[in-house]
Amino acid sequence: MLTKSQKKYLFAIYLLGQGGSRVKSTSVSELLGVSKASTVKMTQRLIEEDYIIKEPYREIRLTSKGIQEANKLYTPSVILQNFLQQNVGVDEESARADSMVIAAEVSEETLEKLVQYSLALAE
Repeated sequence: MLTKSQKKYLFAIYLLGQGGSRVKSTSVSELLGVSKASTVKMTQRLIEEDYIIKEPYREIRLTSKGIQEANKLYTPSVILQNFLQQNVGVDEESARADSMVIAAEVSEETLEKLVQYSLALAE
């Protein structure tokens, strides 16, 4: 099971790599607002657990396992982003950032209930 920190990094890599973009460690550090050293350390953990592939001095790529886990965060994040914008009045940029944090930080049970609540309001 992924830690909250691992979820944040995996989700950041997923977002940065959408559309086939190359993902660099510095981009992950910038998106998450963490040091390069923190990113290197977490990248190594994610490699060891088979969520990403990164050869020395190369870009980061998600493995199929990494894509699967990131998708579990992405869909709820999009639903929560919409909820925050439409029902709470949060601006798009803040809603995107906050939904990412919520998806990574709360328990799976809470995330599922928040998503269900958001979807019920949208009907």
